[in-house]
Amino acid sequence: MRIAIGMNVIVVLEKTDGSKEIYFYENVNIVTTAGDIYYAERASGRSVDELTYNFNTMVLGNGTQPTWGKNSTYSNLGGPIAGSVKLVSSGYPKTNDTDPDNTGGGLDVVTWKFEWAKADFAATGINQAVITISSPTSGSPILTGFNMTAFDKTSNDTLTIFVNHAFEGV
Repeated sequence: MRIAIGMNVIVVLEKTDGSKEIYFYENVNIVTTAGDIYYAERASGRSVDELTYNFNTMVLGNGTQPTWGKNSTYSNLGGPIAGSVKLVSSGYPKTNDTDPDNTGGGLDVVTWKFEWAKADFAATGINQAVITISSPTSGSPILTGFNMTAFDKTSNDTLTIFVNHAFEGV
């Protein structure tokens, strides 16, 4: 049996008045070869300190959108945004996510959640992101990279991004 990974991303931008702008993207984030290794090692029960790659960080970008591929690295991220580096939320990644904003969670879905507070950063034209290792540099491995329709985050907005990877036998 071959395992296929279905993917979606949900972006939740919450304004000061409590209203939410929600963006949903299907099949936009590709799991890289390094990501395949990560998932295989996690499935075999390896602990974090035994992993080849310890993916735990998201970085947002607002530059020229790349074409993501199996061999993409942190170098493909166009215009990393200062202050957008964020560790994965506590308790994530996990399966069967019940967060009501994450409409893409499920029993066969690994969900990654990243949350930015109002004061974390402000930027215009946010249009891409990667999940990578802590303190990434040029050429660092990424689990996944994806493009989005550009949006702005002000210093009065909070931001949550869910990245869902569904494992389906085909």
